[in-house]
Amino acid sequence: METTARATREELEQYAEQGFFARTSQFSQAELEQMRAAAERAHQRLVDAAESDEAPPVDRIDNQRFQMLRGTTVKWEWKDELRAVRSAEPCMHLDPGLEALVDDSRLWGPCRDVVGSEALSLFSDKLNVKRPGGAPFPWHQEAPYWVYGADQIDAIVSVLLYLDDANKENGCLWVIPGSHRFGTLPALT
Repeated sequence: METTARATREELEQYAEQGFFARTSQFSQAELEQMRAAAERAHQRLVDAAESDEAPPVDRIDNQRFQMLRGTTVKWEWKDELRAVRSAEPCMHLDPGLEALVDDSRLWGPCRDVVGSEALSLFSDKLNVKRPGGAPFPWHQEAPYWVYGADQIDAIVSVLLYLDDANKENGCLWVIPGSHRFGTLPALT
């Protein structure tokens, strides 16, 4: 078995202390290129579906635009003129290159150790797209979104895979270390 398929003792200690751990360079550049291409194909399939004559209407909730397309809840970018997907959930069924990720032990392997179980199931899969000029993803916690669909909220682990370089300049994810210990916090409104 790959050594990357399990969490290390140090990673588990960091997870307990800070609520997360990060790994870098788990995928080759060739693999990342294939994943980027799969994500772009999925994005284009959703844009094409939205432009078809059979497209359902766009719903506006809290000044944000949602649309059900191809079995996916699409959250559109805030600026109408961008015509870009902001997020799509679920997304793996939109392209075989994305669907293959569910079987990659580099993603799910460490989760077994975090939750303390060899048996896992996928709770949700989501594609977040951050185009230049797109709106930020505001501060939030994941658990309040899941609480209505999960019986064991403490046994859910988020796995984030960046397909492009992520840094402060281009808007990487910021995590508040240790915030998992404070439970559900008031959200921004």
